[in-house]
Amino acid sequence: MKIAFSSLACPGWDLTTIIDNASSMGFDGVELRGLQGELHLPCSRELAGPSQVVRNKFADHQIELVCVSSSATLSSKNRRELAKQKDIITEYIELAQRLECPFVRIFAGDVGELDNKRAAMSRVAEALISLVPVASRAGITLLVENGGDFLGSDDMWFLSDAANHPAVKICWNQCTGMMNLERPTTSIPRLGNRIGMMHVCDADFSGDGTLLKYQALGEGQVEVSRQIELLRGLAYDRYLVFDWPKLWQESLPNAASILPTTASWLQTQISAKQNILSAYKADKNKPNYAAASTPAS
Repeated sequence: MKIAFSSLACPGWDLTTIIDNASSMGFDGVELRGLQGELHLPCSRELAGPSQVVRNKFADHQIELVCVSSSATLSSKNRRELAKQKDIITEYIELAQRLECPFVRIFAGDVGELDNKRAAMSRVAEALISLVPVASRAGITLLVENGGDFLGSDDMWFLSDAANHPAVKICWNQCTGMMNLERPTTSIPRLGNRIGMMHVCDADFSGDGTLLKYQALGEGQVEVSRQIELLRGLAYDRYLVFDWPKLWQESLPNAASILPTTASWLQTQISAKQNILSAYKADKNKPNYAAASTPAS
């Protein structure tokens, strides 16, 4: 497994600073979710120049551009709005292709008024299927992240299965899954190799799944170390991306303080010796001969 962080954690950093710090702090890659206040990445001035210049910035520091992430959704009943969202996703696909980035992140969306979840899920699946040829021709994989009204791994499994194409995978965020009262022991085995990228963060929750407070990794209730154990069991070799929403919550610790400790914690968890899980309590390799019968006196 490799580690990265989202630019949500450092909304004030320019691209050069992001790459420099990713390298010095021990990360392998970066997910771009906005740059210096510009959330629509195709409009970012730093990414608008020659693509080779941007690619060289990453290559010179041996840092990978893991994903370009949008807020686009596919659940709208309004045809014009849905077409607009698909155009946004196409822009991101073209940007990812220019930057040689493998993933574009999107969301399924929300269930609107006078709508129902099954109908909305069907629309999202249909829209995903229509985007598969665009993504496939560009060599890009679309990652659908759980969120909005589609929190659970069962929702994500349905969408991935409906698309039924390697150009569609899941970005699983267990912190969001906890809002659906779903533990990683359910979600990760269910999704398996459909997971293209993991967003990792930690938080405290109330009994009904309400997120109370974000925490440093390992200090909340999201069982991040357990997630890593389960992913290791699946031979998952892709990215764990630290998702720290500093852009949305200014009160959170800043990137300069949280990122170095996060990188160290993740590296320790990834390299930790895995416990052998077995229901068999005895020594499997020890001969178990039947006791010799004792002759009667």
